Amino acid sequence: MMFSDPQLWCFVLTVVFLSAFIQGIIGFGYAIVAMAILPLMLDFREANLLVALSIVLPVIWIFWAYRKHSHFRILLGAILGSLVGLPLGLLTFTLIDLDYLVRGTGLVILLIVIDGFFQKDVPTEPGQPRTSPLWSSFAGFCSGFLAGSTSIAGPPIVIYAIRQPWNQDQYKGFIFGFFILISITRVIGLALMGLVTMPVILTSTIVIPFVIVGMALGTLVGPRINPVIFKRCLLMLLAVSSLYMVIQGSADEKNLEPELTASSAASDVTATQPD
Repeated sequence: MMFSDPQLWCFVLTVVFLSAFIQGIIGFGYAIVAMAILPLMLDFREANLLVALSIVLPVIWIFWAYRKHSHFRILLGAILGSLVGLPLGLLTFTLIDLDYLVRGTGLVILLIVIDGFFQKDVPTEPGQPRTSPLWSSFAGFCSGFLAGSTSIAGPPIVIYAIRQPWNQDQYKGFIFGFFILISITRVIGLALMGLVTMPVILTSTIVIPFVIVGMALGTLVGPRINPVIFKRCLLMLLAVSSLYMVIQGSADEKNLEPELTASSAASDVTATQPD
C-alpha cells in the first residue's frame, strides 16, 4: 500500500487529518468522513484497512485525556452489550440480504435523528450522570450488532450518548472508551483474515501522527463550541450518514467483490511471472 505518488500522499494525509479533526470535535466521524472520500482515489479495501489501523492508537490516546470523565459502570455495560451483539451481527450478515439490512438500519437512524432535532435539551447537572446501565448495554448491543452485520458501529452508541444529561467531556469519555473496543476488535478480525500486511502497517504508521494531531486540535476546538451547536452537528452528521445508507444500501459492497477478485487474479498472474 506504500504510495509512490507524492500527490496521492498529500490527498491521503489531508483527508485523514480533516477526518480526525472532526472526530476530535464531536467524538466520532473519522471513519464516516474518511471512507466517504478516500475511495475516490484509493481502492476500497486499501481505504478500509488504512482507516481501521490508523484509528486505534489515536482513540486510545484521546480517551486517556478524558478517562476521568468516563462513567465506567455505564461504559462497561455498553462494552458487554457489544460483545453479545457482535457475534449475532455476524450471524445475521450470513442469513439476511445485506442491502435490506443497511437500508433498514439507515431508516431507523434517520427517524431517531429527526426525533433528536425536536427533542428538548436535557439540562446538564453536576456529579455522576444518573443513567441506567441497562440502556447503555442495549446501545452497546445495537452497535456491536451493526458492527458485525454492516460494519457501521457508531450511530446507536452516539444516539444513546447524546440523549444523556452529560457535558462534552463526559460524552467524549464514554464514546472514546467504547470505540477503543470496537477498533481493536476490528483490527484483530482483519489480522485473522490475513489482510494486515507489512505495507499496510508501514503506511498506517506514517498516517497515525496526522490522525493524532488532527484529533488533538479537534479536542481543543470542541469545548469552545456552543452545546446546542455541538448537538446539531452530531445530528446532522448522523442524518447524512443515514441518508447515504438508505439511498446507497450495500451497493459499494456489491461492486467490491468483482474488483477484489480481479485484483487477486492480477496478483496471482504477477507472482507467476519470472523476474
